[in-house]
Amino acid sequence: MKRLFQVAAIVALTVFFLWLFLKNANLGDVWHILRSVNPWWLALAVALNVGALFFRTFRWRAILVGRDHPRFYPAFFANAIGYMISTLLPIRAADVLRPALLTRKSEVRFSAALGTVMTERILDLISILTLFMWFVALRWREYSTLPATAELWRFVVRPAALASAGILLLVIAFVIGLYFFRSKVRRFHEWVGGIVPKRFRGSWMNFFDAFVQTLALARQPVAGSIVILSTLGLWACLTLQFTYTVKALHLHLPIDSAFFVTGATTLGLAVPTPGGIGGMHKICQFVLTRFYAMGIDESVAAAVLFHLVGSLPVVIVGTSLFIAEGLRWRDVTRA
Repeated sequence: MKRLFQVAAIVALTVFFLWLFLKNANLGDVWHILRSVNPWWLALAVALNVGALFFRTFRWRAILVGRDHPRFYPAFFANAIGYMISTLLPIRAADVLRPALLTRKSEVRFSAALGTVMTERILDLISILTLFMWFVALRWREYSTLPATAELWRFVVRPAALASAGILLLVIAFVIGLYFFRSKVRRFHEWVGGIVPKRFRGSWMNFFDAFVQTLALARQPVAGSIVILSTLGLWACLTLQFTYTVKALHLHLPIDSAFFVTGATTLGLAVPTPGGIGGMHKICQFVLTRFYAMGIDESVAAAVLFHLVGSLPVVIVGTSLFIAEGLRWRDVTRA
């Protein structure tokens, strides 16, 4: 009964957000816009999405330096399957599933790999907040004075910008504090580890130690440079894929709109629907119509195509590897 209730709630939430997204659209006009897509710009957007998967793998391998450094394929395999599952299901399973799949094809311990995932998430959080803050700084005067956007900017974007700045400072302070006061933080972590069940205690400390060890990248020029360059490449791919998706639809937006839309739709992915369907689309539509004066039909087409570009490539790659490796669903759930 609990599982049935969960499924029913997810279906209801998905239908509700899709209704909000499509209620004022003319689907015939939306289809006409999608049929006119430029295949070359679309192919470039898809290639950028696949490129993001490669940059994720380069970065993860660099972060895993010193932990039975895995070959490229096991890390790419774990990334592709993990993000494919997260795209298809209403759960963000990749962060746990990727380390579990990596242990199947390498000597890396699960708890050690899981600790490095936290490092990845911190890098991504810093990246997306920095891009959003850059956009806000560039457009503050313009959007805060235009009558069509002044109220939204004051009551939505400005508070979001202040919150983002606060979170960014806290994250940076946390990393710096951990780097310089590691022993004190570890003693606190040991105290917390005493609360968790005994059979998880070793893994709990391995997770913490693996995360802390990644801070040693600051003293490893080669690995640290790979991590920084891969993060820059990753977020260049994730933002430019929106730019070229819009170009493929023959629509014209400023290039920094990608920072705004990418940050906003990332929040939409937090809605517990399969692949963020509905929530991501509605937020994308809201930004495009309210800040860029885009028509409803154009915004629906842009949101749908952006979602397809952001999800289909990783689903195809992940599914292909899933089949090629002879995996079964119970292998994934066991992992």
